[in-house]
Amino acid sequence: MSFTSLKELIEQADQEKTTISELMINTEVEQKGYSRETIIAKMSEQFTVMEEAVRRGTMSPVMSRTGLTGGDGNRLYQYAKNGNSFVNPITLNAAANALAVSEVNAAMGRIVATPTAGSAGILPAVLVHALDSGNFTREQIIQSIFTASALGLVIANKASISGAAGGCQAEVGSATGMAAGTLVELAGGTPAQVGNAVGIALKNSLGLVCDPVAGLVEIPCIIRNGLHAITAQAAADMALAGVTSIILPDEVIHVMHEVGQQMPESLRETGIGGLAGTPTGQKLKEQILGEKTSSGGPAKYESAYEIIGPVMVGPSSSHTAGAVRIGNIARQLLNENPLYVNFSLMGSFAKTYQGHGTDLALLAGVLGLTTMDDGIPNAKELANEKGLQYEFTNRVLGSYHPNTVLVELTGPSRTVKVLASSLGGGKVEVQEFNDYPLKFSGERPTLVIRHTDKKGVIADLSGILYQNGYNIARMANERSKINGEAITICEIDNQIEETFLSVLKKEIPIINEIGLVQTK
Repeated sequence: MSFTSLKELIEQADQEKTTISELMINTEVEQKGYSRETIIAKMSEQFTVMEEAVRRGTMSPVMSRTGLTGGDGNRLYQYAKNGNSFVNPITLNAAANALAVSEVNAAMGRIVATPTAGSAGILPAVLVHALDSGNFTREQIIQSIFTASALGLVIANKASISGAAGGCQAEVGSATGMAAGTLVELAGGTPAQVGNAVGIALKNSLGLVCDPVAGLVEIPCIIRNGLHAITAQAAADMALAGVTSIILPDEVIHVMHEVGQQMPESLRETGIGGLAGTPTGQKLKEQILGEKTSSGGPAKYESAYEIIGPVMVGPSSSHTAGAVRIGNIARQLLNENPLYVNFSLMGSFAKTYQGHGTDLALLAGVLGLTTMDDGIPNAKELANEKGLQYEFTNRVLGSYHPNTVLVELTGPSRTVKVLASSLGGGKVEVQEFNDYPLKFSGERPTLVIRHTDKKGVIADLSGILYQNGYNIARMANERSKINGEAITICEIDNQIEETFLSVLKKEIPIINEIGLVQTK
């Protein structure tokens, strides 16, 4: 299953007389090689994190790190108890749930990017709301998350889930469509009704700009999550009632991509235009960051857990989780304790890195932390303790994704340079390693092999990997010149044993160095 077309997804579900969630689970089992029970157990863990975030933010006030926002999830939850609201009080709890998760995220608490941190409140909100209704079991809710991931994969592959690339329609809009379709299947709707719910929800989000005040995932992100949780429920009910999306859902997704491409940079996560550019928005930026506001101006998604995940400490999947992963990849390639690092940032990374905690995330990654470590907010203190010197600079790095950084990391004996982009939802892509244009994602165990260019070396390498039980998912090679220095990367489907590196060096003597990036 390629997950690039809702039409194909719906047709396959109809042909096999099954659900979209079952198609996703079967695909995951086939790709990962794990049992169905293991796959579902992992999703159960994801839902536990979602529910914990909902309970934390509704039961008591949670304040953001900046103090700019907080407590609204609890405030709305308490208000709903009065029974005097215009919106049905029970429905209002869904909005309270979404505010709660978003506030936990702004406080750099643990959440699940669904599909991003900026939109992480919507799906957990409606799922916990459905669980609390008593109409569905926990097992049914967990199964339904696979529906959300399948829908999210189509959107991610066909358009974008990155605010920097497509505006907030790509984040909050995508999450709303995912949540609406998920609720339809949860309620027993047909695959076609699931598709209609996605189309109805996305149409209501077209053109939604990404304009975070001070570059923070707070204003207007938190409120949008709350309101769009209710939108998702309404879209689901419309689809279940027989309302159809006259514009085909796949076409709506395509239009969302086109609209995102036409948005000016100022409205795509740069913190320049929209609400961020208002006088109040500029004052808040100066107040929070101590800065004067200037008046200036494609990834392959395959796994359910690229959409429902990663589990992370916030506030942004692109700017925080993705940045941690980039830093972590650089640390693994250095393969020794770092002494100095320079981060050169471009695009929305450069414009909003302080508000999003990108600086903390990058530092945390090069210090060896992962996306779910509670120590991320204290990365600067940890760097000082470890004797790691660091600096951040802004520069143009080329025609890459707006969230791109060059990490120049130095240890006692060597320096590595990693140019990488954060693509949305915590997914990253290395663009260059030590000035060689070599792309890899870090999603799979990856060998980065520096060797002398020689006829037959790629064939030898492939043969040794095969003989030792390793399946190559992707391989690429770049060389400086014929018979000169070359670098080959191999992304492998299964985990690589450290002892295998010595086997490779022994079998292929022209290998000078092997770097190993394990999935973190």
